[in-house]
Amino acid sequence: MLPEYFEFSLPTKLIYGIGILGKLENALKPFGQRRAILVTDKILAKAGPVDKVKEGFRGSNIDIVCTFNKVPPNSTIKTVEGCASMAKQHGCTMIIAVGGGSVIDTAKVANLLIVKGGSVDEHMGAYLLEKTEELLPSIFIPTTAGTGSEVTKVAVIADPDHDVKLPFAEDQFLPDLAILDPEATVSMPPMLTATTGMDALTHAIEAYVDKEWSPAADAMALHAIKLIINNILLACAHPENLQARGGMLIGSFLAGVAFSHSMVGMTHGIAHALGGVYHIPHGLANALLLPEVMEYNLEAQTERFADIAVALGVSFPQVVTESRNLLKSDTMDVFIKLFRKMDFTYLRDRLIDASSWLRGSAADVVGNLEFIDQWFRHQAARAGIEKIRMLNRQLAYLTEMPLNLEQAGIHDNLAKLDQVVTTAMEDGSMLYNPIEPTREMVEDIITKIFASEVKPQRVSKKDLHPQDTTLGGGDMTNVFKDAKMLYDVLIGFYKELKEDSEIGPALAATNLVIQFIYKNPSAVITIDTTGDEIVIHKGDFDGTPEVSMTMNADFAHKFWHGRANLVTALTLRQVVAKGNVPKTLKLLPVLKPAYEKYPRFLKEKGLEHLVML
Repeated sequence: MLPEYFEFSLPTKLIYGIGILGKLENALKPFGQRRAILVTDKILAKAGPVDKVKEGFRGSNIDIVCTFNKVPPNSTIKTVEGCASMAKQHGCTMIIAVGGGSVIDTAKVANLLIVKGGSVDEHMGAYLLEKTEELLPSIFIPTTAGTGSEVTKVAVIADPDHDVKLPFAEDQFLPDLAILDPEATVSMPPMLTATTGMDALTHAIEAYVDKEWSPAADAMALHAIKLIINNILLACAHPENLQARGGMLIGSFLAGVAFSHSMVGMTHGIAHALGGVYHIPHGLANALLLPEVMEYNLEAQTERFADIAVALGVSFPQVVTESRNLLKSDTMDVFIKLFRKMDFTYLRDRLIDASSWLRGSAADVVGNLEFIDQWFRHQAARAGIEKIRMLNRQLAYLTEMPLNLEQAGIHDNLAKLDQVVTTAMEDGSMLYNPIEPTREMVEDIITKIFASEVKPQRVSKKDLHPQDTTLGGGDMTNVFKDAKMLYDVLIGFYKELKEDSEIGPALAATNLVIQFIYKNPSAVITIDTTGDEIVIHKGDFDGTPEVSMTMNADFAHKFWHGRANLVTALTLRQVVAKGNVPKTLKLLPVLKPAYEKYPRFLKEKGLEHLVML
């Protein structure tokens, strides 16, 4: 079944890559000359990510003229106004955010004040800007994997004077560029990794079961769930694992896109209230609330919760479906064909008649037993909820994440419970919950998780899923110390390819002139296969190459190991190919055996240390 109507758009350009912050030149060119304010917090301003960003922007047309580093964990009206004021003082024409959800939300609303003026409360609401109105160009670089704020058009700012969080939503909040670099998240403490990760998981789950679900958001939500469940424990246990960090970043991004189209539900409504009244960190509140809200919503969306369970790794039998497949198969016909070959005419005819009757009767019986599959799916959905509860306990073991609201910092025995419930019931997220929330429901959930006595659960090596997320050998840098070494190694290697009994004839058959122009160090090597003999030229070449490829020498080293994706390299401008590129497809039969030969060649030359493991 499809929804009656849905919309989907993602105008933000997003780039992902380990170490991509050091390779921003081409991504920044379209912005032209800009004066930018960089928004961050005090911790990140002293840590690596901000320095990496500034280094990445150095040499571009974007000049970072000021840095606002006063964003607290829960950004406030005062914070936003201070940020906007600094940007105006320095005549900024761009805003760059480096940080978590609070930093990015600050940048969004500050951008609104810079352009529109006025006070924060004048702009509170949803879609107040006209479609034609523009804000300053923005670039968001998340250092946490949770909010997905780098690809959403919403922001939440705290109003501490009234113990509430103010919602904002504008299409123009979407940045022009979002940059996902796992290296920027390595400094995240384990508990923050856990709570922001659970925030992202909550986004994905609520987006999938909420009233405004849509097919595009569904696909992203389910894949986000898979990425998060397969990486969150490993990212907490081994913060340096960049593949796990990358999985969390992409999971957070996909969940952000999903919930920006399908919205969130009661978990977020109550979490916002707990944050506003008791200042409970948003991700932690979501983690504690999520399984309890799922329990309340289960009967309204059992089928969808069963899908979520599968994404979480819960497996269950489908008895009726599998039985139907068996009845539709030719399994019974095998016996009939066997008896047709035998001279037992009467017995054969009776078996054929009986099999037809049996097949039809069995199909009727199986059809009446569909409730069995439904029962299994219902149990799987419940198992998914229990898996979330277990995940919280495992995260508590790894990171000392609190497992109840008392541990999270509520020490007044819920004296403000009525205020929390009222605030939650007024939250816009409640409108999208699969069932209509009631005050009694909200109060029951909060009371249940206030003094819950569950204990942390030990995490095994198997739980970490290292087989899904192990990090490869990585890139080598400055492989060739000078041009002489590059010529010595690569010309020697190309000569071996020429003389190889398998590769040489295949290379000659291409009938191409290919020129490699290397940088860092600089060198030029041309391979001419158009004559009777393959000729390898060092340096200048008098002829005209059909294809010339300009690349970093380190990339060439990685390429001949079979580790480089040429299509990605072309997109990133790591390789510039000029000429009749389709002709180079003739080289494909040469590449695989060349990849196998290159490491052996290095070892023969005494360069074992250059072999990529």
